[in-house]
Amino acid sequence: MIFATVGTHEDPFDRLCTELERLVSSGELAEPVHLQSGYSTVATPSCSVERMMPFERVQARMREARVVVTHGGPASIMQALALGKVPVVVPRQARFGEHVDDHQVRFAARIADRVLVVQDIAELGGALREHADRVRNLGSNVGGPERAGAFALRLDELCAGLLGR
Repeated sequence: MIFATVGTHEDPFDRLCTELERLVSSGELAEPVHLQSGYSTVATPSCSVERMMPFERVQARMREARVVVTHGGPASIMQALALGKVPVVVPRQARFGEHVDDHQVRFAARIADRVLVVQDIAELGGALREHADRVRNLGSNVGGPERAGAFALRLDELCAGLLGR
């Protein structure tokens, strides 16, 4: 199962939801997709969908997923990493009306040695099908829960630097 989360930001993330629907309905993905769709406005009848989910259910879905797909929010990314998952990160982009600016794009670029980043939505299917091989190619920077604590500290430092604190 693939679990995808768009987070709780009030702008829709229709680009991600539409591509997941296309991949499932076309048969390009041969496994179910569970989608936390947030404020997205597109229909995704081929996916199992919950608009909003309590934290505990997000955790459970991430644990049972073969692959976690997430927007570029640091909390969602860290949650996946803390559960031993290397997420596919699709950052929200301002040019598509998905966020107010491109901070998720910049953040994803900074951590691209630890996660699989998909900027071009057309590359999502390949990232999902080839997830295990692509994770192996990331090398030694990838770690499971045992490295999540150290990564969280570095993430806090990075965020503080970006915010000028």
